[in-house]
Amino acid sequence: MKTLGIAIAVSLALGCAPTLPRAYLEARSAAERSYVAGRYDEAAERWLEAAKVAGSPRDQREATYRAAASYTRAGRHEQAAGLYRQLILDAPRSDRAARAAFELALDEIRRGSADAGYAKLQAFVERYPTSGLAKPAFQRLMAWKMDSGGASAALAWLDGWLPRLDRTEMAEQAHYAYARALEAAGRLADAKRRFEYVAERFPYPSGALWDDSLWELSLIDEQLGDYRAAIAVLERMLAEQEPSGMNGSYERPRYAPARFRIAVLYRDRLKDAAAARRAFHAVWTHHPTSLLRDDALWNEALLAREAGDEAAACRALGELARGLPDSRYVPCASTLCASMPAPTAERPCRDYVAREARQALGLGGDDGEP
Repeated sequence: MKTLGIAIAVSLALGCAPTLPRAYLEARSAAERSYVAGRYDEAAERWLEAAKVAGSPRDQREATYRAAASYTRAGRHEQAAGLYRQLILDAPRSDRAARAAFELALDEIRRGSADAGYAKLQAFVERYPTSGLAKPAFQRLMAWKMDSGGASAALAWLDGWLPRLDRTEMAEQAHYAYARALEAAGRLADAKRRFEYVAERFPYPSGALWDDSLWELSLIDEQLGDYRAAIAVLERMLAEQEPSGMNGSYERPRYAPARFRIAVLYRDRLKDAAAARRAFHAVWTHHPTSLLRDDALWNEALLAREAGDEAAACRALGELARGLPDSRYVPCASTLCASMPAPTAERPCRDYVAREARQALGLGGDDGEP
């Protein structure tokens, strides 16, 4: 009975679905065939025919946009630009109008009118800040400013633009870009304050650049020689890590690298091998999907052998062999732990991995001599 009810519901839903005009479907199919075959002029004409017989304004806009895109591929830029402008005039707040404004700007840039094109790209970001293209457009503008005038020019440009962006959905991107430009200009104290501002104003979980800002903060602290501050910022990030109650994860891309980098800072900067070993092992236990897990256990084992603790090295390498048997480090495990299986002809120990093991054992260079 339940199955019958579902079937009836599906039938009713399908019966209520709009039927596209036959002429539109035929013109659309012809346009798609022409485009795939590389006949772009012909594809544009077929799309324009589809636009004339479309059953809804949305389908009409889509067909007009596809016609413009086909003209662009055919190298007929004036025809394409005319259609893009028509889309903007007819429905200025539609998704296709936003895309049309973006394409008009890119077309200017591609044809060598960089100043005019980037001016249009800036106007696009201001007019369509919620568009999915606003972020890549802004990033392209920043790259152009940095390449053409350096960090100082980019900062001067942002100083004039930032007040307008600050009232839009692009505010987080703009402030983060400002902080990166300050960093590139060598103004580290100012960059730190701006990254902190981004992390505070756009916090976890809604802040898209919250973890990136904290990551950059820690890099600056390291540059300034404040290694414990760098670790504290990374731990601040990791304090927000949370498990998912469903399939999937709330894991941010920076989490595992942050924990790995904490271990590196303890090892290389603070010379605290014991803390580094604990931090490396935490990468393994707290980030089950990270590609850094085997690197972490291998580094833990290296530190254990440097400290003369073969038993601890064997524990780490045993976990690695059981959990990730295909890791590149497993064939080399016997170099640090005598009880681990030796490499085979099918799975040899790579020289660059063996070199690390020899160094941990105090054997020096590639030939094994101290």
